[in-house]
Amino acid sequence: MQTIKEVISQAGGVPVVAEAVNLSERAIYKWINRNSLPRSEYTGETTYSKKISELTSGQLAPETLLEIGRPKPATA
Repeated sequence: MQTIKEVISQAGGVPVVAEAVNLSERAIYKWINRNSLPRSEYTGETTYSKKISELTSGQLAPETLLEIGRPKPATA
């Protein structure tokens, strides 16, 4: 399975994704660090996965991005 880092790279890199979703590059690096998209993506507050999908020319569907970026449970 792909990682968020690989998806962002496929979409053009951190600067391109940051501009497309109107966030700072630092925010995108946080996604990479956590290997997950933000909570707001799963509560319907944002549509980052749709915008990233568009950057990949539809090669990755928004639903696929949501699955790849799903937050992982914390380990003890």
